[in-house]
Amino acid sequence: MTANARNTGAVLRSVLSRRGFLVGSAAAVGGLSLGFHLPFGAASALAADGEVNAWVVIRPDDAVLIRIARSEMGQGSLTGLAQLVAEELQCDWSKVTTEFPTPGENLARHRVWGNFSTGGSRGIRESHQYVREGGAAAREMLIQAAALSWKVPAAECSAVNSIITHQPSGRQTSYGKMAAAAAKLSPPETVTLKDPKDWTIAGKGLKRLDTAPKVTGELIYGIDLKLPGMLVAAIRDCPVNGGKVKSFDAAKVAGMPGVKKVVPVDQSGVAVIADSFWNAKSAVEALPIEWDPGEGAKASSATIAAMLKEGLDAEQAYIGNQAGDAKAAIAGSAKSIEAVYSYPFLNHAAMEPMNATALYTPDKCEVWAPTQNGEAALAAAAEAAELRVAHCDVHKVILGGGFGRRGRTDYVRQAVLIAKQMPGTPVKLIWTREEDMTHCSFHPITQCKMTGGLDAAGNLVGLHMRISGQSILAGLMPQALQHGMDPVTFQGLAAGIVPSRVEIRSAGVTV
Repeated sequence: MTANARNTGAVLRSVLSRRGFLVGSAAAVGGLSLGFHLPFGAASALAADGEVNAWVVIRPDDAVLIRIARSEMGQGSLTGLAQLVAEELQCDWSKVTTEFPTPGENLARHRVWGNFSTGGSRGIRESHQYVREGGAAAREMLIQAAALSWKVPAAECSAVNSIITHQPSGRQTSYGKMAAAAAKLSPPETVTLKDPKDWTIAGKGLKRLDTAPKVTGELIYGIDLKLPGMLVAAIRDCPVNGGKVKSFDAAKVAGMPGVKKVVPVDQSGVAVIADSFWNAKSAVEALPIEWDPGEGAKASSATIAAMLKEGLDAEQAYIGNQAGDAKAAIAGSAKSIEAVYSYPFLNHAAMEPMNATALYTPDKCEVWAPTQNGEAALAAAAEAAELRVAHCDVHKVILGGGFGRRGRTDYVRQAVLIAKQMPGTPVKLIWTREEDMTHCSFHPITQCKMTGGLDAAGNLVGLHMRISGQSILAGLMPQALQHGMDPVTFQGLAAGIVPSRVEIRSAGVTV
């Protein structure tokens, strides 16, 4: 078993007992833990029964544990961010393992790890600076601790590959030996980052940390998670979006193999809790359910297309970019051309279907989930559990594909609502592939009408674009809307990269 696989297993075994952090002192094993306000200022103390940690933990045997706030779904962020921390830390890469902090710990530590959301290729792009600073601050604290022990100026010391050297005398010590002393020091107020041309770890083609455990099957995805006494749930949600359950007959499946309980989920679904996924799936498929499809049953591809078409000519629309008078340019052109383009609903179709495991008690709720947004998942869990956020937490695990779909939290909410009906018992909800394909939060459907004006030589003199479709931010991140406008609609059409005399509008239709 690889070191990283061992670490992953240890995380899953320890999450039930590891809670909170005590910032500013050494861990029980004598390791170094660094806590930072962004970018790396000292964090406030928080009494708890867990180990000390923020970005870096160094064990007495020189093992290095790096905390990764962003999600890993195959894109390599886990290894990439660990490399950036290790690069500045100047540690031995062969001894690096990783662990996900929880969003609950992040909030308790004043969001020391920053943003937990991972999507749109932002995982490294948005956090590379401050994770590098975290590694650099750790390096300086280790060097300072060694210098104090030798009673020499820190400027005379350097660190490479987890070894600190006093250059004038040649004396050396290891990170593991200095970790406990370094943990007692205050982080430096400023750090100097390495010039990328001097990097020896990041971008040097080193093996990913998750490759070997993937190949051997040791890597733990959400769907693989096992907890003591865990049961498994399968769900059927109304096949029409917005519909409800009218009635169901639990007695028809109560005697089927392994069935423990049949429970309603919100007003739109029914789940069967059983001793295995197969038994839960078999029972929920046999369960008689009568649906009330609601107004959504009237919708069809034709009615949705017609709604979008209306948006193309709607009187009101947001202006995303305007340069010159496109309509006048087109009206005065030698020739105009108009075309309408359509983009359909698309399923994200991640290899791993939606799943989450929840353990609910009246005073606490924990969730284990392959999520792209740990903090949103925490909020959804707290709301479903009807508990304060401080009494809930979400433990992130490796995602079997995301593509944005796991930024939503519907499956987390369902898992908690199901677990609430069996307090004290961990319940893992797994969507069937059919459920996953039917109830995906589909890629937004869109129509776009483009009208172009050409001069006598065939040159474009004006372009008018009208976009009609769903707002992805309205449902996913409404706080990112700009005066009601969804800037993602105009992605790639920013000012400065389109010709003059252009007008781009969006009708902002929400389906």
